[in-house]
Amino acid sequence: MASRFGAKIIPFGVVGEDDICDVLLDYNDLLKLPFYDIMDKKLNKDSVKLRADCTGEIQNQPIHPMVVLPKVPGRFYFIFGKPIETRGREMELTEKENAQHMYLHVKSEVENCIKYLKEKREEDPYRSILPRLLYQAVHGHNAEIPTFEL
Repeated sequence: MASRFGAKIIPFGVVGEDDICDVLLDYNDLLKLPFYDIMDKKLNKDSVKLRADCTGEIQNQPIHPMVVLPKVPGRFYFIFGKPIETRGREMELTEKENAQHMYLHVKSEVENCIKYLKEKREEDPYRSILPRLLYQAVHGHNAEIPTFEL
């Protein structure tokens, strides 16, 4: 799709969502509970339709809740990779083999970003909240907590 419009692809990675909560029960777990199917039907019958501007199956997509246990806030880590230019390659990338090669290149870049962030997260002395709070207590409330250098 990006190549069709000559868009620049920016690979990126994000890690840290696993530091926010633990999923105790997902939708499949909830379905195994007695009488949950009745509650689920009522929930979806009376709920606001979030995709009212769509039609068909998408418009009637049900809400599927889950039960989570919040954690003490962790950190999110973001990184943006080197841009990948598609402008001027629109015709070349219409060929399936070339498009697949581009897809695998982008996928590899995203995977590398995530791998890098996971490694850096493990080395981060300020990953958990206590060291971050102590840092701000010593350096002031508005002090920016250090992060890793690229």
